[in-house]
Amino acid sequence: MAVMTKEAVLKEYRIRELMEAARRVIGRHGFEGTTIDRVAEEAHVAKGTIYLYFSNKEDLLHAAVFEGLRSMIDETRRSDRTDLPPLERLRAFVKGQFEIQSSNQDFLKAFFLESKFVTFEPGDERGEALRSLYTEHLDFVATILDSAVRAHLFRSIDPQFCAYMLTEMMTGCLRRRLLGLVETPIREDAELVLDLFLRGTVATHGA
Repeated sequence: MAVMTKEAVLKEYRIRELMEAARRVIGRHGFEGTTIDRVAEEAHVAKGTIYLYFSNKEDLLHAAVFEGLRSMIDETRRSDRTDLPPLERLRAFVKGQFEIQSSNQDFLKAFFLESKFVTFEPGDERGEALRSLYTEHLDFVATILDSAVRAHLFRSIDPQFCAYMLTEMMTGCLRRRLLGLVETPIREDAELVLDLFLRGTVATHGA
């Protein structure tokens, strides 16, 4: 395994520092309001320092968003409770996702409410990278759901499709909260999503 030089370690630290500063600025001002000047001020560096690592604002924003999302996905994987039975594992996953979303709420507000930044266009390398990251996350969620299918706790259904629907339900809850439509504790959203996903909306006879 190659040993990183002092210069390489310093560069990696500086890039990470700049991306974290960019995400904080994005959370406060949105993508359009995020400028190199504001990021430099937030990171307590000279404006020219940013251009040592990023060629322009778009490169910085993409890197900040990509690494921010990847960090959350990595946190999700680390918290996965593979030791639990399938349905309990699913419950732990959903609750964990809401906690992760809550701790990154400012950044996600800009990301979700200004969706033009993540519009996918074939051939766009940045869009391809974000789509690949999202697909990777869906594959992971699908493994959790597939374990319930294989245990005959779910009917036979495409786990990938279910993974997409579940993640969209959670994203919808966050959008509703970010738009100021609800002020209840976020843990209640997790319970409501689990109830709707697992039980559906059709009343059973005698209910």
